[in-house]
Amino acid sequence: MSKYHSVTVTFVRVVILISLIFFVICGFAQAANSLRGEERDPYRWMETDREGTATWLNRQSARTREILSAQPARNALAKRLSQLVDTAPTISDIYDAGDHRFYLRSTPHYPYQRLFVKTRNAPERLLIDPPPGYGINFFSASHDGAYVAFGLSENGFERTEINVMRVADGKVFQDRIPSVRYPGVVWAADNRSFYYSKNEASENGGRQTCGTVYRHHLGENHDVIIFDWRSISELKQHTCENLNLYSSADSDYLLVYVSRAISGYGGYLFSARTAPNYEGRLRWRKIIDMREHISSFVYAGTGLYLAGYNASSGYDITRLDLDAPDAGRKKIIGWSAGELTGLSTSRDSLYVTYHTANTHRFLRIPFDDLEHHYDIPIPNNAEVSALFSASDRADILFTLQGWLIHPDIYHYFPQDNRIEDSGLIPPATFSLSGYEAETLWVPAKNRVRIPLTLIHRKGIRRNGIMPTWLTAYGAYGVSTFPGFDPSRLLWLEQGGAIAIAHVRGGGELGPAWHEGGRAGNKINSVTDFISCADYLVDNKYTSAGKLVISGESAGGIIMGRAITLRPELFAAAAIDVGILNTSRLHQIPIGPMNYAELGSPFTQQGRRDLFKIDAYDHLRNDTRYPPVLLTVGLNDQRVSPWQTAKFAARLQSINQQWNIPVLVLADKNSGHNASSYDVADAKLVDTLSFFMWQTGLHTINQPSRVPPSTRTPAPAG
Repeated sequence: MSKYHSVTVTFVRVVILISLIFFVICGFAQAANSLRGEERDPYRWMETDREGTATWLNRQSARTREILSAQPARNALAKRLSQLVDTAPTISDIYDAGDHRFYLRSTPHYPYQRLFVKTRNAPERLLIDPPPGYGINFFSASHDGAYVAFGLSENGFERTEINVMRVADGKVFQDRIPSVRYPGVVWAADNRSFYYSKNEASENGGRQTCGTVYRHHLGENHDVIIFDWRSISELKQHTCENLNLYSSADSDYLLVYVSRAISGYGGYLFSARTAPNYEGRLRWRKIIDMREHISSFVYAGTGLYLAGYNASSGYDITRLDLDAPDAGRKKIIGWSAGELTGLSTSRDSLYVTYHTANTHRFLRIPFDDLEHHYDIPIPNNAEVSALFSASDRADILFTLQGWLIHPDIYHYFPQDNRIEDSGLIPPATFSLSGYEAETLWVPAKNRVRIPLTLIHRKGIRRNGIMPTWLTAYGAYGVSTFPGFDPSRLLWLEQGGAIAIAHVRGGGELGPAWHEGGRAGNKINSVTDFISCADYLVDNKYTSAGKLVISGESAGGIIMGRAITLRPELFAAAAIDVGILNTSRLHQIPIGPMNYAELGSPFTQQGRRDLFKIDAYDHLRNDTRYPPVLLTVGLNDQRVSPWQTAKFAARLQSINQQWNIPVLVLADKNSGHNASSYDVADAKLVDTLSFFMWQTGLHTINQPSRVPPSTRTPAPAG
């Protein structure tokens, strides 16, 4: 052996030895850090011991059930809620295809979603009645209405199986695509095939990341990949968190929208002609970059209509020609400081609904005359909450509702600008004339004014004794606009008020409003909420002993930090499936998708941002916190149940010195959403029983007239 070779071997051995020592030291350091984490966080075990955490939550839930069942108002509340929601059918997800109209409906005898079809000149038919323990996850009808793809999900779970039914005779084919989450099924123009997404599971098995789009031909078992984000050169250096494919019966193009997060920001848009090239593949072309902040779009033929953020915290809507995407765009309309609430196309027109601080508009813009914008008259000054249109029809349907306005579905005929009640929802048989909804503007820091909706009986006296239920969500640019919910009457009938704080982080005043409550600014969502609470107390609408608060999921961040910042301000709080330990965001299924919204635990600034909004880490042993009710689904695949368990356990250990209740309700069948209507109703009754207990209300008023139900159906899982 040469001297040189001997030295080389010795050097390699030294390197290997040093590397082994380094990894051993790192291992000890990691273990030491873990032990220090356990010492600082005595409930860290709940993050990894799923069975032990579930056992703890179930034990707490049994205790809570005994306490709340003994509340004197609970049975009366349950009876009244049953009257409110079980007296008329609901209808949603209307889709017209050929001579067929598909929709989901529930009735008092069948209080869950069932799929119906109404064919022209024929009575309606029931297509899908889910078996006990299951709900309709999705349905998608072919453009001619001959077939419908659908999925059923076991209550509490989000995965489904894609099935196909022939509408004429209800036959379910052998075409089955198992274990799909967020399938995004859309039909091809041939009405004999459809596209679907099959995403990759994340390492923790929770929220899925982008995967692949397939085309499935009826009767065949070999599905063809038509889009794979990993094969697109523009996406190779980026992460992909959400992918959706779109088709239109009147267009030769397919579109794929790829986004990196759920923060409400834009993504990439790719187009391809439906005719494959000589190799049998689709040729995808990027037409929109993520930096252009396109948040919504619709298309008809070769016309692509894009809604993108503008510099004045509003939106611009532009038109792009899919045949010549490099030729530039034509601006159609724009506005400042407001949110887009609806965008749809019919056979010959674009429909737009949007909000600004003081305006709500509903417009029709003809394809052949984009310069002219026709205002559609809105009855009763209500809110357009849904649009239903089809590429082969000029007329459309739309839903109107308000905070105190029962939903109705109207039929709009553009030929003569005429609106008729469609008759799809029975007319209201009651009056809410004794109540009113008002918008208050609450001053906050830096001269910001926060919109605050307040719903209450007319003629109230501001004497500080009105029980007030304050809520907020304030995340992802999601806006809370007027919508009717009959269950609110449970609280209003007791002389209480309902307040909705439209804090920064939501989208009510446009993209800048979202940005003002995102990432490093997320604490603004909390301080805005506290400003609204202070306003209600300072102006004697209510008092600290009568003010209760609630929030769910990302709204739980606001509730948790509000009670840790100002515990003396609230009589009680209810938090449903809340994100309460944000510093451990990377340990929950939807964590990575929330880094852009809340902060990344892998950067120094991100860790600071997450700590600022971490309710769990801001609990202090010497502080008296208000009573809290926490609800959670043990099958939650978005926000892990240990987020609730850790917060509850630590808060219990603090509040026990003052004998202040911290209650937990866990449902074994529910996920991030309630597993059934009954579970959702019971959760609401429990929350209101808790609030009445903590504000000193022990009996309820029973009005003689009962309004029909219009509740929004809860999604399966």
